[in-house]
Amino acid sequence: MTDNAALPSDAVVLADRIGELVACMRTAEAELGALLVEIEQRGVMELFGYRSAARLLEHLADVPKQAGERMVKRARALHPGRNLDGSPIPALAPATGAAALAGRVSNPMIDVITGVLTQVPPEHHAGVEQNLLSFAADAGHKQVAALGARILAHLNPDGAEPATTE
Repeated sequence: MTDNAALPSDAVVLADRIGELVACMRTAEAELGALLVEIEQRGVMELFGYRSAARLLEHLADVPKQAGERMVKRARALHPGRNLDGSPIPALAPATGAAALAGRVSNPMIDVITGVLTQVPPEHHAGVEQNLLSFAADAGHKQVAALGARILAHLNPDGAEPATTE
């Protein structure tokens, strides 16, 4: 047997390990997001002395401010929170949050799904989210974005109302 004969099985092992590590990274980032939302709810200033959870993350993880802000924004969309008055803020995409915690969706996929949901009437959120997640199991974020655009066109065939000008 030559060394080349072993190459395909080695490639499968390597690819499988990459998949395992990517899922682990996704899960860890989703858990981190959930913690950041929890810290925000409890009061990041009171707990850590920072003005925002993004600033805390910037310091603790040595990430640029914009990256921390993106992570916190994504986490807020996936996890329920609380307003300053204590009233609950429901998650925009709770099923996507569960899929993220399981390591099944990438950040670009999360951003596509939440981006679509921000444009969907609330009464359609659950159904649209489920359709996008089901499709995401076998597609990439670009294909899911295309499906999201078709869903939005179906829900609002005339498009957004034009801005009123004086």
